[in-house]
Amino acid sequence: MNRGKSLFCALLVVVCTLVFTVPASAHSVFKKQLAAKYPDRSISCNTCHGKKKSDRNVYGRLLMSQFDSKSLTADFKSKKGADKKAFENEVMIPEFLSAFDKVQALTLAEAIEAAELKTLLAAAKAADLVAPLSQTEQDVTLFVPTEAAFAKLPEGTVKDLLKPENKEKLAGILMYHAVPKKVGAADVVKLKSAETAGGKSVKISVSKNSKDEDEVKINDAMVTETDIMLKNGVIHVIDSVLLPN
Repeated sequence: MNRGKSLFCALLVVVCTLVFTVPASAHSVFKKQLAAKYPDRSISCNTCHGKKKSDRNVYGRLLMSQFDSKSLTADFKSKKGADKKAFENEVMIPEFLSAFDKVQALTLAEAIEAAELKTLLAAAKAADLVAPLSQTEQDVTLFVPTEAAFAKLPEGTVKDLLKPENKEKLAGILMYHAVPKKVGAADVVKLKSAETAGGKSVKISVSKNSKDEDEVKINDAMVTETDIMLKNGVIHVIDSVLLPN
């Protein structure tokens, strides 16, 4: 009985691996394809390569939300030996680039939902800001806190902000994360501050890390992902929630 249970668990791990990872041998090809098709983009497919679904970052979740995982897994399982290389080049790469295109076709509101940013989505709904994040008349730069960023707030803060009586305060906090124009990472690093949709400004600072790479902070929040280009703007992911004074 235990042996059968162990075999079932092993098979489950294999299936999950097929669905939620990109084959390693195709990884470098993906990067070249992305670089050729999107020379102005700084995001690579590292974000969804070989990571568990629970550990994948915002961009990785966005990409995987656009995959038809069932058909992809069926195709993968049908290929063996020398055919596997053909599968990676003929099936995986077109599927991956198709998902990449679909991500860019999402609005900010759709991307927040697809990336499973449940707290941010709940906050946007409570503040009646889903419609503005869905409009396409004006581009918006959105500094997006992750679920972990919201979890860093004092216990009970989010629950309190979601109450109807705190709607105006919540809207002010969310608008403090939005700049009413598209500002890519290359331009962000040139700025000292940016005026947000609520009229207040955030401070932008750039420093070098041990690898001589730029590290960007919005107030005290570290930017962890940049240039997630969408239909009506761009997302830069941050590790803390921005709170206006």
